[in-house]
Amino acid sequence: MALKSAFRSLTFIFASLTFVLALSLSTQAMSQTVLIPSPPQIAGSSYVLMDPKSGRVIMEENSNERLPPASLTKMMTAYIVERELDEGRIKASDMVPISVNAWKTGGSRMFIKEGSSVSVENLIKGVVI
Repeated sequence: MALKSAFRSLTFIFASLTFVLALSLSTQAMSQTVLIPSPPQIAGSSYVLMDPKSGRVIMEENSNERLPPASLTKMMTAYIVERELDEGRIKASDMVPISVNAWKTGGSRMFIKEGSSVSVENLIKGVVI
């Protein structure tokens, strides 16, 4: 009988210690503060960071400033033109008229004249090179 009583006491003590330890660990975990880092320094003069699901602007700087397209825009343009060529919707030999608005756009330039026409092939070379 004494052995049963001692076993029950040890079991109760062990269960109590386990409970106290678990409670202590969960309280410690809940008391830790969440650190939110400060925004990174952006080298660009203009940027927009947007949540694609909600469309909410998270942060921006000079978001309405008109700037020439960056390399990503050029890569995407080349990608889309390649797809259109593969699908047969356009040909490399198709001529593209260069409007005054397109010619006046800042950024990288090819040596073409406003009002002239340039082949898709040469325009893609100009974008990539």
